[in-house]
Amino acid sequence: MTTGVSTRTGGQILRVLIALFFLVAAGMKFAGTAFEVSGFQRFGYPLWFMYAVGALQVVGALLLAMRGTAALGAALLAVIMLGAVGSHLRAGDPVTMAIPALILLVVLAGIAVLRRPAGRGGRRAA
Repeated sequence: MTTGVSTRTGGQILRVLIALFFLVAAGMKFAGTAFEVSGFQRFGYPLWFMYAVGALQVVGALLLAMRGTAALGAALLAVIMLGAVGSHLRAGDPVTMAIPALILLVVLAGIAVLRRPAGRGGRRAA
């Protein structure tokens, strides 16, 4: 039986692309772009929180891109996306505005489950 080299490679490419997306998003927060500042103000969050989220995005992206810590990085970024979805809904935005964050949340949760370390039984779920 094959080990699914193309599946592994596809998974690695997906993780790296998502990590790059979050590094760009963090860069926009650190640069204080008008889009990010106005969004955090609209949600009612203090400006320092934008920088904290950006820092967590960098950490999550780096963890996601590395093989041994991908599950942890995906879980951290999924929590951030859960907060993004909640922020949109709490602010009264149309549900369609929360859909990109929701899609990322689902994908990241899937990565977190699939890439989690082996448990006590020595086997990881597929």
